[in-house]
Amino acid sequence: MKKKLLAVTLALAMAFGMAACGGDPGKTGSGSADQGSAGNDAGGEDGADAGDMGEDADASASGTEASQPAAGDGEILIGCLQDITGSTSALGISVQTGAQDAVDEINASGGVNGKTLVMKTYDTKGDVTEAVNAYITAVTVDNVSIIVGPPVANIANAIKETSEDYDVPVMGLAMDPACQLKEDGTAYKNMFCFQPNANTQGDIMASFAVKNGLKTFGVLYNQENSYSVSLLNPFLDTLKDQGITVDESLIVAYGAADTDYKTLLQPIVSAGVDAIYCPNYTQQLVAICTAASELGFKGKIINGLDAAPPFNTTFGGDCSNIYYINNIDVNDEKTSEMVAKIEDKVSAVNKYFLGYDIVMVAKACIEKAGLEDADALRDTIANVKDFEGLTGKITMDPASHMPAGMGMFMYTYDNQTPVMLEEYAGN
Repeated sequence: MKKKLLAVTLALAMAFGMAACGGDPGKTGSGSADQGSAGNDAGGEDGADAGDMGEDADASASGTEASQPAAGDGEILIGCLQDITGSTSALGISVQTGAQDAVDEINASGGVNGKTLVMKTYDTKGDVTEAVNAYITAVTVDNVSIIVGPPVANIANAIKETSEDYDVPVMGLAMDPACQLKEDGTAYKNMFCFQPNANTQGDIMASFAVKNGLKTFGVLYNQENSYSVSLLNPFLDTLKDQGITVDESLIVAYGAADTDYKTLLQPIVSAGVDAIYCPNYTQQLVAICTAASELGFKGKIINGLDAAPPFNTTFGGDCSNIYYINNIDVNDEKTSEMVAKIEDKVSAVNKYFLGYDIVMVAKACIEKAGLEDADALRDTIANVKDFEGLTGKITMDPASHMPAGMGMFMYTYDNQTPVMLEEYAGN
């Protein structure tokens, strides 16, 4: 009770503090990675501004919380902590939409243990201070049972320390392992990730590159972005294991203020490398790929999740030299049918699938463990095994709170059309 009262007091103090600062609270938070703006760390496709989201934006809520009902008798309230109106809103709205569709489907089939599932969305606005305030409200005022976490590591890093004081699991998608693991290697008790982490994704992309005959590489990454940074060493380490070392002069770091991509790319392009590894956001990738083309680069550009659609339509040109990783196989019949149903509703289809899967996993775990014993619920989530989700078979590693052996897919484009090339098992 004292802990809850302290948290509410803290939330109120933070709110008054922000008002005294003219409503611009700056970017703060705890954690080992750069805290910056959450918009600087999307673990997936970079979102468009809310003003560009069309129907997606109409479905979003303004302010810290969405205007959805709190749980009453016979209901189970879950939170959805997402960027709805900030720079990664395409991601957040897609996760939110998938999660809500799962909630609706569950309720249409009788709910969870006879109770109706209710989801309340909290808008982080792409800002870590907003996220911390929203998290505290969710767990101390609204008393949510579970939080559907964002695919944004800066947000997860901001709340991970605070989450230790409560008993609410955060079932998220932040792929930086530092979001789930403390410096001593033990897991934060409430932090979970439901997609392959940066180590797995970097390893897959490097293995694919070598298998496809690429031998020389340059790297352009955002040193202020924990998503981008987390993908750097796994890629380089796998190359090194296969006898390839990237010259340090060709590993180019930049920050948010650096937008002259031609100058950044010039030494890499001049070196005549086979490929540029570029784990960055969609909007930045569009500018980077444009700059590389204008410099006459003819090689491949290897990217993370951010080069999945809508990268192709945002770029607008021939994307045939792009390789990227993705959570879903568009050649799978069930996946293809689902994509056809939702592709006009969300911008980031794979994030929809991830949000849907998290709620379905949460349902299964609540049905098994109930909500009376927080330790039992956390233990059930940490030991999920062989759950058949839209993004594949999910088995959690209880030691790391991340998936074990979950595979992903490597893609390219035929001009503008996505082409799945190969499935890779996770490590």
